[in-house]
Amino acid sequence: MIKEELIKEVYAQFGLAYYFSECLHKSLCISYAFESFQQPQDITRPRFEEKLTEAFRLTLGHLIEKTRDLLPPNVQNRLELALVKRNYLAHYFWFKRCHMMVSEEGLLKLIQELQEMTDLFSELDRLIEEDLWPKLQTVGITEELIQCSLEKIIAGEQDEISSPPRKLKKQERIISIWDVKAEQNLSALIFEADDGCFWQLCEAGLGWTRLKTPGPDWSVNQNLQQYLPATVNSRPAATEAWNYEFSLAKGAILWVKREAGEKHYVWGIKTPKH
Repeated sequence: MIKEELIKEVYAQFGLAYYFSECLHKSLCISYAFESFQQPQDITRPRFEEKLTEAFRLTLGHLIEKTRDLLPPNVQNRLELALVKRNYLAHYFWFKRCHMMVSEEGLLKLIQELQEMTDLFSELDRLIEEDLWPKLQTVGITEELIQCSLEKIIAGEQDEISSPPRKLKKQERIISIWDVKAEQNLSALIFEADDGCFWQLCEAGLGWTRLKTPGPDWSVNQNLQQYLPATVNSRPAATEAWNYEFSLAKGAILWVKREAGEKHYVWGIKTPKH
């Protein structure tokens, strides 16, 4: 009977260790999505969702590489060990340890080994969260907001990430640029591609938007429309965030620059006459 209980405990501890390895992965995803912006004011919700989705598709090893310079040294130095332990847990643990399941002594060693992995993953997850939490607060993330989001999830009202129907191309054929009302009486530029996909400006060029179809408050930007259609580099070369240019038709240049204050950016048009 004791042996049967120990076997159950091994399975339970394995599940717990794997669960915390996934928690570590998700914490690294959030850290990458948030801390890879140059400044907090560079963040837009669609761009954050874009980076978060990109991170979710990465393996733990790739995430560790991408966040290597974003995390405190006490985390960086232990992530490689966590990667080795997680890969061993996922791919080799049962193959190399199944022979230990036949004795109580072996079962106790397995439980201890799995508990040590759990402790490593959970501690790193906690340290990443402690490093990130003050930074999240600077952009308005509060305990109350998190609690409200959790309550919505429990109630089945989770706000899903809204992704575009396809990946952003290196070169996009833009046929229309719309003015769309945004928060604080500001307007956002929405770019319509020739296949009907919509994109909006982000710190690196064109990025995701939650908008799918033109609404009653949309209006074509006539100043820009005269230089369309045009094939643009969706992620133009830039030395810093919110500082780049799109080449439009008739030799016109749409420039975007960072602006201090509540707005993320300003834009304008340069033509061959200027």
